[in-house]
Amino acid sequence: MERLASGVEGLDEILGGGFVPGSCVAVSGGPGSGKSTLGSQFLYYGFMEKGENGIFVTCTESPQEVKNNFRDHGWDIDEAIRKGKIKILDMRPVMATESGLITRNEALFEGESIPFSVVAKGTLEEIKKSHARRVVIDSVTTVKMQYAGEFQVRQGLLGLMQGLSNEDCVSLLIVESIGAKNIIPAEWALSHGVVLMNYASERSEVVRSIQVLKMRRTAHDQNVYGMDIAKEGIVVHTDVRI
Repeated sequence: MERLASGVEGLDEILGGGFVPGSCVAVSGGPGSGKSTLGSQFLYYGFMEKGENGIFVTCTESPQEVKNNFRDHGWDIDEAIRKGKIKILDMRPVMATESGLITRNEALFEGESIPFSVVAKGTLEEIKKSHARRVVIDSVTTVKMQYAGEFQVRQGLLGLMQGLSNEDCVSLLIVESIGAKNIIPAEWALSHGVVLMNYASERSEVVRSIQVLKMRRTAHDQNVYGMDIAKEGIVVHTDVRI
């Protein structure tokens, strides 16, 4: 079975060799847990080591902020964009005006009542156009917040994932959640895989961890392992179980 390497040291070992094309994987965790870094590293590795095209769909930060996040790790996102290997799609549902007011991004949504359909349409069009193998949507939580009811959220998520899974790529869906006790986030239930990132303070030190809770179509390790976010990106310590 073909695999796409994650580009994260130690993670492919846990995944049983890498991500399976056609998979939509929820990368879930709290603020600062490394979710966006993992997504960026996944895209940049594909560009640098495999010559693969990638798409970063930003629903939260501006494209400039996304670029800055890449640069913080020494990843030359400008070269990747210049060569047409990585595309940043601005899908923020709300924008700040010059006067400081927060308003719906009508230039993108044009009164559309189903935000997930807009994100899916724009992303799928770019996948077909660029033949991207790697997609990151950061974050689907922001899109979910545009809905009042859980039914509409699940329907929107299901449609997005169905569209992405029909393409020959791996899609990482960033989820701003660690999963409260007895409450399963919709993204966890509907996605092909779940990667949980976490951190805790112990003796004035931050202890980071990563766990592959779920991954369809492949055997994988479900243990919790230590990880670090270094200057060059995330490193998973497969010799450190937590």
